[in-house]
Amino acid sequence: MYKRDTVVEGALQQLRHLVETKYGIGDKLPNERELSQQLAVSRGTLREVLGILALEGVVDRQWGVGTTVCSPRPMASLNMSNIESYRQRLELGGRIVALGDASCELALAPDSALKALRRDAGTAMWKVYRLFTVDGSPTAHMIEYIPTVIFGAPIDPRPMLQVKTSLYDLLNEQGVGPVEKTVTDVAATLVTGDTALALALSDGEPVIRAEQVTYNTRSEPLAHGISLQRTDLVPMRIIR
Repeated sequence: MYKRDTVVEGALQQLRHLVETKYGIGDKLPNERELSQQLAVSRGTLREVLGILALEGVVDRQWGVGTTVCSPRPMASLNMSNIESYRQRLELGGRIVALGDASCELALAPDSALKALRRDAGTAMWKVYRLFTVDGSPTAHMIEYIPTVIFGAPIDPRPMLQVKTSLYDLLNEQGVGPVEKTVTDVAATLVTGDTALALALSDGEPVIRAEQVTYNTRSEPLAHGISLQRTDLVPMRIIR
């Protein structure tokens, strides 16, 4: 693990220096084969490095177009443009993200959602289920609970059944936003049963469990979700 991190960090420093000294804003970088040869790293390592620079706003990656240098994005404010969805984070790294399955229904919310959203026992909410695939493989199993009405605005969760609409997009478009922050608790867990089957894993295999609460600018809770994510196919890195 240490050796792998060292290789990525070294390639990251090389590529950042190359971008700063050899290219200007709007310039297109060489293709992955040429860049990996120039940096003497594998294409897998190069994609990871390009993903980091994309998250930092140094480059922009578009599937089928290539990688271009861009102005670093502002990092000071916490608004809709800074809170990125699962799909956005991965597409910045050049991955292809799709929905393998998705549904929404009215359901009684579990105690964890009721507590997080400050709702009474027995409250029904929208239950939105989404199974994300990355490069054709199932990678994230997500269930989100959203109140049917938030601050007087009725919520229609159906746009989230399309991969391009995130929870943040939905809340903003339906008059509930802007979203200011999300608070996420992360832990390792083991998957079993239907969840393991959906993620193409065997019973007892480890995944990352993330429990997330989304808040508005007044620190009022808007939605609660739990995701189970495979890190063997999609490694996780936290940059702060």
